[in-house]
Order: sequence, then C-alpha cells, then structure tokens
Amino acid sequence: MEFIVYTNTEWDGPPRSRHQLAHALAKRFKVTFVSSNTIGIPKLESTLVNNNFELLCPSFPSSFRLRYRMPVLNEAYQVWLFSKLKKRFKGKDVIFICTEFGGHLVGKYFEKFIYMANDDFINNVKVPGWMKAYAIFTQTRLIKTSTFSLGTAKKLVDDFSKINPKSYELALGAPEFPKVEESRLTINRIEEKIRVVLLGYIDKKKTPLALINKILEIENVELHLIGPIKDDFLDHLSMPKKVVAHGVMTGDPLSLKLLEMDVAIAPYYMDDPNTGRTPNKMWQYLATGRPAVITNLPNVRHWEFPEGTVYKANNDNEFVSFVKQAFDENTEVLIKERITIAANNSWSKRVDQLLAYIEKYY
Repeated sequence: MEFIVYTNTEWDGPPRSRHQLAHALAKRFKVTFVSSNTIGIPKLESTLVNNNFELLCPSFPSSFRLRYRMPVLNEAYQVWLFSKLKKRFKGKDVIFICTEFGGHLVGKYFEKFIYMANDDFINNVKVPGWMKAYAIFTQTRLIKTSTFSLGTAKKLVDDFSKINPKSYELALGAPEFPKVEESRLTINRIEEKIRVVLLGYIDKKKTPLALINKILEIENVELHLIGPIKDDFLDHLSMPKKVVAHGVMTGDPLSLKLLEMDVAIAPYYMDDPNTGRTPNKMWQYLATGRPAVITNLPNVRHWEFPEGTVYKANNDNEFVSFVKQAFDENTEVLIKERITIAANNSWSKRVDQLLAYIEKYY
C-alpha cells in the first residue's frame, strides 16, 4: 500500500497539515506529495525527498489560484494530471488522499480515495456567487464519491455528515521535533522579559491587530513573529521596537527558537468566517513545552487540556490576562506535561487513526 497526497499547496513554505500528514505517512509507507502547479507547459517534475517520499510539482499554463476557480481550466487540469498519475501508478495498491476541494474528478481515476479538509474552504474567501456555487459543487461531489471524508474540525465533520455519513474528525497533530534535551526543559527567564511568540501566516485579515497591540502594552513584553508577514501588518503595530520578525523557520531551527520563548499565542478573530479553523500552531507550541494562549474558537471548545497547559480566551482582555498568567504559572513540570500532550497527539497518532478507517473500509 502507498499513498498519493494531492494538494493545492505550495511545497516551499511553512509546513501545513498536508505536509505534516505526508511526512508522517512516509515513515511507514511510500508517499507521493503532489503540490500546487506552477505556470508553464504541462509537465511533472519529480524530486525524491527521501527513500519513501517523492515530491511531484506539476506545471500548467495557468496559476493555481485562477485554475481551481475556473470550471473549464480546473477540469482540463484534472483530466491531464489524473491521467498522468493513473498511468504512473498502474498496478499499484494506491490510496489517494485529496486535500483540494476542487479535485472532484479524482473518483474517475482512483477507486480508493479519501477527501480531507482542514478549512471551511467554501466560506473562507469572498468570491463571486458563481465561483462559490462551483466550489460547493466540487466539494459536495468529492464528499459524495469518496470512500470516506475527514475534517480537522467538528464543524466540518457535522457539515460533511449531511452529505456522506462516513465522515470523521481527524484533528491536526503535533510535529515530531527532535527530543528536547533535559537541560532545556527549564524556566529560562531574561530580566523578567516576557518573550511572546506568534507562528504562522501573519496578516491583517487573519491576525487581530487590536489584540496584538494590547499584548504589546504588557510591561516587559517582547513579541516574536515567525512566518511570512503579508501586507503592511508591521506598520500597524503600536510599539514596533518591541517586535522581532524572524521570517520563515522550519524543522530544528524552529524548535530551537520556540524553546527560547516564554508564552506562545494563537490569536484569531472570534467571528472568523472560516468555520473550519483550528490552531495548527498550538500543537507546535506544545511539542516544545510552551504554554499556549489561544482564541476559544467554536472548534476547540470541546477540546480539554490539563490546567496550565493551554489557555482558551473568550475575548481580548482575557487573552492578555492569560498571557501574563501563563508566564507567571509556568513550571518545569508543566513544560514536560505539554510535551507529553503533544506526543500523545502527534501526527504519527493521527496516522494510526487514519489507518484504522482505511482498514475498516478497504
């Protein structure tokens, strides 16, 4: 058995759930990760990441952001690409995991396929009505024709179950950073400075500026931003001298940088239109033992954590209060407990869940 993980995701960038799942699967099976297409003549470029992991980068005469929204372009792309993939994997026992909501023709080419969604793709972006209608059509067809569907949030699963009762929650998982040395599992404070870290794609649309500026008002706080920063986000921060931007970090450099932090945050707008959102970054924080302060989004309200590990805030004032509280309450015992929570919710554990579903249906 081997897997194809088909995505609309660029390969180069901060690791997202599709990357993380593919890497976890590749520890046990052969995996081919299909990235979003670049612009050019139709072709497939193959790169061997390791013995079990192949990266395929398609090229097509249209940007992927335009392509998946345009019916004729989208379906021409799928006919071309899926035909290539079917020929490439002829005679092999392949399970196709489709993470692109527009890939509705996959069932014509691969009998064993799973639809997996980590966002409310339909309502997350404002587009003309006909584009939204096409997106609803493609995702609905994927859910109907897949062997089973997976959502990383309860709201997604509830919606999918109305179309296909074989729909299940597969929450995002924690990365498997290298084992943290015992000497690093300490409270390492510098002149009572509160080093707060925000990891992810940072922009005004998704990151609540008013809340970030309230956090900057905390005495002795230093805000560290890790990841791509879009638009003019930095220009709107009230105290830019208290902000350090590190750019994109992954792997060991990311884990080492997180270990230097005191408190890690995952702030969102409470009325976020992406009803499928859950904080992937929270698991990365826990994997390095950092206390996580997160917005109490609808999809995390049924998650339970031991006291002092994850703080779920219902408003901006509570969020700021929890940042201070997380700093004051942190202990070496709590650091180890968070790492244990992450290990028990790793992507390897998520693969175990996925394999249980696969065994049930295949």
